[in-house]
Amino acid sequence: MKKSNYLIIIAICAALLYNAWILAFWLNPTVVNSSLLSGLSALNQPYHQLFTLTDILFACFSLILAWGLFKQNEREDKRLLIIFLSVAGFGAATGLATLFPYADIVHSEGIPNPLKAPELFLHDGLSVLALLFILTGVIFSLLVYRNKFVLLLVIAFVITTLLSFIAGAIPQLVGPLGQQINGVLAGVWLVFICWKVLNGTSKEVRKEN
Repeated sequence: MKKSNYLIIIAICAALLYNAWILAFWLNPTVVNSSLLSGLSALNQPYHQLFTLTDILFACFSLILAWGLFKQNEREDKRLLIIFLSVAGFGAATGLATLFPYADIVHSEGIPNPLKAPELFLHDGLSVLALLFILTGVIFSLLVYRNKFVLLLVIAFVITTLLSFIAGAIPQLVGPLGQQINGVLAGVWLVFICWKVLNGTSKEVRKEN
């Protein structure tokens, strides 16, 4: 096994940790079927420490992954650098959001007032920032790795990201399904981009170098 293959393991671990909410189908089915995923970490919910811990671990693994890919990649392509920064930003914003948990499920619905609930506003702001980071990375991956799979992934990710934003602002309008699918797609993309970078399968990058 190549020395760099440890990054694939890190990417898989990060993807699994980001999708630890799947455990809630057994641990907290009421919330996972009706609320935003951040509600699982609300302080009045059972197992909130578990879901907070998985977010923190995900942040750590994402930062390690971004740095490892940056060090392994010998090509000087600014598009790849943006992707690495997107992975790091995605993880950092997700981890920082855990510093401002919801008090209960009620506080996880709608857009909080920054004057009355600054901590909740920061939590939601960091969650949105995390989504924007990975959305940037996914879009830029299409510019580097041009194939049908990436195109379909980008389309699906953009749609589910929009649904996630709507669910956060108007939870009554759409359910949590879009956000859940978005999480799965994010995990798939992390593993995919890691594998692509390590195997150097981008024809576009090769041509430029």
